[in-house]
Order: sequence, then C-alpha cells, then structure tokens
Amino acid sequence: MHGEQNVRPLREGRSRVRPAAKEIDSGELLSFADALTRVAAAGGGPKALCAQLGQALDAAVLLEDGEWRHLALVGSGSRALPPSARDLVNRSAAGDSAEEGIPIVAPGDQPGRSFPVRAGETTLGWLTVWGDCEGRTALGRLCANAIAVELARDSTGNKGRRRSFWERLLARAYDDPSEARDDAAARGIALASHYVAVVVEPEGLDENVAAQRSAEIRKVASEVLGGRGGGELVALERGGGFVFLVPSTLEVDAANARTAATMLPRALTKAKVEVKVVGGVGRRCDVANVAASVDDAREALLIARRIFGGGRIVSHDDLGVYPLLLRGGVTREELQRFAERVLEPLRAYDEKHQTELVRTLRLFFDVGQNIKVAAAELNVHRHTIFYRLRQIGDIGGFDLDSPHDQLTLRTAIALDALGG
Repeated sequence: MHGEQNVRPLREGRSRVRPAAKEIDSGELLSFADALTRVAAAGGGPKALCAQLGQALDAAVLLEDGEWRHLALVGSGSRALPPSARDLVNRSAAGDSAEEGIPIVAPGDQPGRSFPVRAGETTLGWLTVWGDCEGRTALGRLCANAIAVELARDSTGNKGRRRSFWERLLARAYDDPSEARDDAAARGIALASHYVAVVVEPEGLDENVAAQRSAEIRKVASEVLGGRGGGELVALERGGGFVFLVPSTLEVDAANARTAATMLPRALTKAKVEVKVVGGVGRRCDVANVAASVDDAREALLIARRIFGGGRIVSHDDLGVYPLLLRGGVTREELQRFAERVLEPLRAYDEKHQTELVRTLRLFFDVGQNIKVAAAELNVHRHTIFYRLRQIGDIGGFDLDSPHDQLTLRTAIALDALGG
C-alpha cells in the first residue's frame, strides 16, 4: 500500500451501507462506557478500545501518538484512507471544540473527526474516526479518555520505566557503570556487557506514508539485527529515524552486527518496503559508554549521506580519515592514534614475517603508484609489488583502487612520517 491504507470490516458479512447519523441516547452511552471498562479491565489496551469504538460507530478508527506516529488502525471501511490525520487536523478551522472532536475531510471528501487524547494538559495522541459520527461524538470522547488512561499508564508503567532508562543512559546521566546497572536491574532490564549502536533514517519520505514506512523499517530492522550477542535488541525512535542498540558481548558479535546493518537496505528491498534509508554503525562500547557508540553511528550516517550520497549504511570503523575531517580541530595525539590504528596491522605482519608492506605502500604512493618504478626502487620483480599490494588490502581491509581508501592510507602514511 502506498500512501493510503484499506481496512477490513470488523465482522464478516457486515453491510457496507452506513446508516443515517442518529443522536445518541443515555442508554447507548452507558452501554458503551461499560464496554470500554470491560476492555480495559481485560488488558485489551488502546487497540482493543479503538476496535470497540469502530464497532459502535461502524467506522474505521485511527490512533496516533502525540508525535503523530501510527499506533493502531481498526474498524470497517470500503474506501482508501490516509495513514495520518496530522495535516488534516493542523489545517482544521480554528475555534472547533476539541472536546467534541475536530471535523476533518480527507482526500476524496471522506469525512472524519479527530479527538485529542489528553492526560491533563498533555496531549498523548489523536483518535480519528473515519466516517460520519454527527450526534455521537460523545462515544469518541469517551474512547479518547479511556485510551488516555492506557497511554499514561504505559508512560509511567514498566514499559515507560524501561524506555526512560535507555533515554537516561544515552543522555550520559549515570556517573558510573554500577549506578547504571543497579537502575537497570530495578527496572527489570538485563543489560549486555557491550553494545553496538545502529542509527537508521529514511530519506525523501512523503509525509502521507511516513508513519507506515517507519513502522515497516522498524519491523525489518528488528528482524535483521535482533537475536545477536545474547541479549535483547533495543529500539528507540529519534526524530524520523531509529537508534538500535545491538547486544555485542563478544567482538565477533559486533562484527556480525556491522555486517547485518549494512545488509538492511537489501533486506528492505526484499521485503518490498519502498523506502531508501541511510545509516551508520558505531563502534563496540561497554554499557557505560553506549552514548559514544551512538555518536559514532550518527557521525557515520552524516558521512554516508554527504560523501556517498545516502542509500547505504556504513560502519564508523570503515570510514578511515573522514571522521577526523568532519570534526575538525582534532589534536596532534588524535591524528597520531589514527595513523597508528591504520598502519598497525601492516606493521605487525611485517614484524612477524620479516616483510616490507609499510615501506612498499609508502614508496608506491611516493612514485605516483607506478608499479614498474616501485619495483626498481625496491629491487624486486613487479609481480612482487602486485602481491604485496594485495596483501596490504587483505590485511588492512582496504581496496587500493578506491579513492576513499587511498585517502585514508595516504593520510596515515603522511601523519606517520610527520610523527617521526
């Protein structure tokens, strides 16, 4: 479905012909209030409450949270419906009574009415009835009030307490790891020792399909990234995208998480989710430094969008010198650590096997990547140069034909020489 959603009837065989609007009587009002109470007492939740309203009004019912994210769509209807009432409500006439619902009109002259879901002065969401409910708006108001109780309970109950822990952790609100672990245990959260952050954002989404596509991205990403590292995948919404924290007890778990994340665009295509995403993967960090992994992932996302044009998810570990160039104002020590990190695998191999990979790489760049000249300078056959360059690529994980990897290696070689 693209931009619009169809909903199925609540009961098979129900006529699509809607009865004329009628005034609600006190008996129906009391009966409906009693039905909502039974649904809530049975733990049915907001979606079941919406279904009760849809059945009572013979209409489709849409529930969105305070940020217009899709929560539920239930009821009956034969026409395509917009996935969100956000723009319709925003364009509604000023002065309409929110308590009686705000009348709206969807494309195709489809009438509707949106009721704010409020707890005190806080708007927790919007309940939209697609259909004519003139004279029966009290049912919508009653349902919105019942849903407000459920949503408020979620925000202060176990689900809300768990979410607030992760929000605090990413805000660096804990002074030490033991404080974070104690608070997590008190909230019923089993922490992994390490996590890898994956940040994903959709690109160029039409607002009419944004809510639906975001839900699909979350579902596919959870399937791709979940079940790794022996812990529970954490998914947090941020703006129009997501932050996923992938448990990575071992370094191999982190490597698997990075590989899985980079495959997400392909997984979305396979699932027939028509959306282009961009993202980044942070470095493996212990639980006390999860926020640093998220920062890395966001930095990688920004570089992926600016340097590679988006449409892909890249790992911070694979970006070479770009993070340093992006930040600017880095210290001499940071530059030297970067050079050491890039060249260390090659130096370790040289030391162990008495080879000259670092020297060959430096000379290869010095002579303008001329294989023949490099071979003459080193007094070896040119096939030896080809072989050493393949080794450099395999050991360091570089593609010497890539201008991006060449930039990283050239920078590391130059910084190493300047550092003495």
